[in-house]
Amino acid sequence: MLSPPPRKVPTKGAPKKIKTTPKSTLRIPSSWETIDSQHPESQSSPRKKSSQPKRKGARIGISLVPVPKSSLVSRNYDPSSPMYYMSKFMRPYIERIVDVIGDGHCGFRAIAESVGLTEESHVMVRRALIKELKEHRNKYIEIYATECRYNYILNGLHPPKNVSSFAPPDKWLTLPDMGHIVATCYNRLVLEMTTLDIGVSETFFST
Repeated sequence: MLSPPPRKVPTKGAPKKIKTTPKSTLRIPSSWETIDSQHPESQSSPRKKSSQPKRKGARIGISLVPVPKSSLVSRNYDPSSPMYYMSKFMRPYIERIVDVIGDGHCGFRAIAESVGLTEESHVMVRRALIKELKEHRNKYIEIYATECRYNYILNGLHPPKNVSSFAPPDKWLTLPDMGHIVATCYNRLVLEMTTLDIGVSETFFST
């Protein structure tokens, strides 16, 4: 038995080609770009360049404490002046310098001047430090590790028999041993500044 085909079969000509649209070479925008295109007013405008010229050596994000212009005047200090040995960046902040007599009592003289006494009151400073050391004996022995070391420093604080003469080295103020005693006794910060060929600078706080 014969039956017609299910679909019409072309009998003439070549088969027709199906037209296809050419593929786009454009990139698909991201979600952020889509949002920006929908809200153009939210985009930030380009920053305007500052009209002020940048200072040479200036650092961004650093604010400095203002210093009076009178203090910033450049000065050429004489090598005989104590200010000559201070770092240049510190000079505008120094209010006063006392150059005491270098007779072996000079460390105690400097302390006397800084607490409102005269440098001739250096013996009073010795006595105040001795009192501080004796009243907190156990704590200082713990700091110095041995009682022998404690006694050595205590003897160094006692003034020599002849106060008017040059003090021997074992009667000098030694800040590595006595700096924290001075800071605690007078409730002051004690700062020792020196050069590397002599030693290292140190800071002592009250305990």
